[in-house]
Amino acid sequence: MSLNGIIAFTSGILSFFAPCVLPLVPSYLIFISRVSIDNLEEMKTLKYRRAMFLHAVVFVLGFSFVFVALGVSSSMIGYFLSTYQGYILKIGGAILIVMGLFYLNIIRIPVLDQERVVHLKEKPIGIFGTFFVGVTFCLGWSPCIGPVLSSILIIASTEGSAWRGVYLLSIYSLGLAIPFLVSAVLFNRLLGLLKKYGYLVRYAVKIMGVLLVCIGVLLITGHFGRLSQWLEQIL
Repeated sequence: MSLNGIIAFTSGILSFFAPCVLPLVPSYLIFISRVSIDNLEEMKTLKYRRAMFLHAVVFVLGFSFVFVALGVSSSMIGYFLSTYQGYILKIGGAILIVMGLFYLNIIRIPVLDQERVVHLKEKPIGIFGTFFVGVTFCLGWSPCIGPVLSSILIIASTEGSAWRGVYLLSIYSLGLAIPFLVSAVLFNRLLGLLKKYGYLVRYAVKIMGVLLVCIGVLLITGHFGRLSQWLEQIL
């Protein structure tokens, strides 16, 4: 896997542990599977667990669809603006550094502190309804995963190929999807695990901040492409 792919996959995993995602995973799983949390016995049945996993897969496909579409758009924009790629990389790198400093609590950005979640009072019926919920997840979710996603989109814009954009955003979606699907499988133990390991959220945020600053510095200095080529040669 290339450096870009490693960054995309790691960013996807870290996005799952963001404070706007991880604490709400149980609620989303219950919402898309349409079973009351009060009916714990039903949740333990194999039939319910299969249904929850199926809906979780469709939910993942929903938000992956939007992320991949963003990747294609970013790559196409980068292709048409390839003449100005040097400026785009420097501006994008500066933006990522600022966002990374925000994650590290060094600076405050009021816009990113505001939660923007699309609330659905009732899930649309069936598998297609779950897909729709997955789409709204990434369209209206809190901007706290926006900075990480932006880093992948900036990288995708430098690839010069729509297929590379599809690849990077697919890898990002996979990183976000794997822990979500694992949560669906381990749902009976999920609340206990969140209570025990919920503190990991703040560490994930710090790691995201450091990652964004590092990517931003590499983009501004022009070393990102060189590092990527070097890693591809040795791997």
